[in-house]
Amino acid sequence: MKKKININRPEISSEEIAKRKNFDSVLKHSATIGGKPLFKKPWFLSGVIAVTIAVVATVVLLDQNKKGERSSVSENQVKLSNSDSLALLAFYKEQESKPCINPPLKEVNVPYAVFKIAAEKGAKLEIGSGSKLTISKNAFVDENGKILKGEIELRYREFHDAADFFVSGIPMTYDSAGVKYQFESAGMIEILAYQNGKAVNMAPEKPINVEMASNYKGKEYNLYKLDTMANNWSCLGKDKVVIEALKPIDPIKVFDKKEIEKTPEYLTIENKKLEIKKEKEVEMAALPKPIDEPKKPEQVKKGKYTFSLEVDSKEFPELFVYKGLLFEVGDENTNFNKSMYDIVWDEAKIKEGNKNGENYNLTIKKGAKKYELIVYPVYEGKNYETALAVFQEKFNKYKTTLDKRLAEEARVEEAFQAKMTKYETEQKELIRKREEQIANYYNSMDSNEKVLRMFSVNSFGVYNSDCARTYPKGVLCTANIKNEQKNNLRCYDVYLVDKQRNGLFTYSRNPLTNFSFDPTSKNMLWTVEDGVLYWLKPEQFGSISGSDGAKDLIMNRVDQKFTNVEDLKAYFNF
Repeated sequence: MKKKININRPEISSEEIAKRKNFDSVLKHSATIGGKPLFKKPWFLSGVIAVTIAVVATVVLLDQNKKGERSSVSENQVKLSNSDSLALLAFYKEQESKPCINPPLKEVNVPYAVFKIAAEKGAKLEIGSGSKLTISKNAFVDENGKILKGEIELRYREFHDAADFFVSGIPMTYDSAGVKYQFESAGMIEILAYQNGKAVNMAPEKPINVEMASNYKGKEYNLYKLDTMANNWSCLGKDKVVIEALKPIDPIKVFDKKEIEKTPEYLTIENKKLEIKKEKEVEMAALPKPIDEPKKPEQVKKGKYTFSLEVDSKEFPELFVYKGLLFEVGDENTNFNKSMYDIVWDEAKIKEGNKNGENYNLTIKKGAKKYELIVYPVYEGKNYETALAVFQEKFNKYKTTLDKRLAEEARVEEAFQAKMTKYETEQKELIRKREEQIANYYNSMDSNEKVLRMFSVNSFGVYNSDCARTYPKGVLCTANIKNEQKNNLRCYDVYLVDKQRNGLFTYSRNPLTNFSFDPTSKNMLWTVEDGVLYWLKPEQFGSISGSDGAKDLIMNRVDQKFTNVEDLKAYFNF
């Protein structure tokens, strides 16, 4: 029977492909086979470009743990629709093209301690964990090797357990001679430096000496540096282990609050506080202003001298609010004489006085005679009653607008204080968690000793004191990673936490072929789908048994939102 092949079939549209992107279908039946990934083989690429497969495509997935070995799974080849194949391969290709350091949870990471250093002077820095850095003077250069002067911003952080390794996105896998190992770490650091926001280099002849506090005093560890271009680690030899005798200490006393105040997390909150202060000022300025407070009219006092003057209403509008205005001579005038009433003055000028608009300065002239008097606006008789009634009406309007303004100011102030309290609480929580972290660190150490792993670095980047280990053994199976609805998770990296070993074991591509773990240890699994964290609890490992078939691992969705790594550690009981 002849098979018909339609070589002129219309090209599949992007809409059709999008409809067929069913990862559950793909992942449910996929398996692995050794050798080069299918999508990277020339014949596959040319085949996809040249023709469209009519009904199905055969997809085989690379065994990520044992290069060159065929999977023990019997169903190695599964028929998949062409669009499903392309969608799956596109997803894998996208994941494999991501940066070497790729934090799985964008909102959580190990924070940097930030130090300001005078390049010409160098520095000796003490880290809250007990680590120390010694930096020589003139140790920083630009991209051309020119020695830098001025202020350098040095960023430093440490990673001590599987939670730190996980949130950092730093790979803990080590390939050597075609064999894949996983790091079991005695501590890892990242050290970077900047000037005016631009990354700088370390002078090769001026290495930085590191004394890294560690929970492990074994000498089987080597020092490695991460090569982010090759996505692998370079072995630099051994570090030096120093064990110092310690007296019992209060870890909180060694905590430096200023250290946490320099971290990006703390400074970000500080900037938010400054922003809301500016927002408050702008909002206050935009509030409607109340009308000017009217001045209460004063009644003529018995026995006082008054003047009736013609005053320019444009120059002194406040004096023409009421009718029947008079000016009363103030008691403070020592130069006033009632004989002034008998003179016809050639000129009279009035200007504002110095008592908050309550009085005015009256200047009168006659030939060479000139007098300056302090006078007060007053009313008498019915004019006073009329002026008082007008005043009361105007005052009521003023009070209404004032009350409204004060209410709006109170609202803005209340909202500002609520935000400020929130941010200050967040900063206090950062400090509290840092204190707790230091306390836990010291409590985890022998109370009579402190372990320092000492080495020098001549370039910036990530350094790890590690022992390369093979993957844990005991149970071996193929694991289908599913959510609670038993649908395959669209995930790439899956992380095994073995709490008896300070490592994070990475498996890639769901389903996981040759997934192995030690059933006698306390284990957890982590993975992330579209920014959402899932985990397999320690008690769920008891139901996993080795077999030639596939095992469904039903992961638990983590709905809690973590803002820092300490919250994550508390959730997973680190």
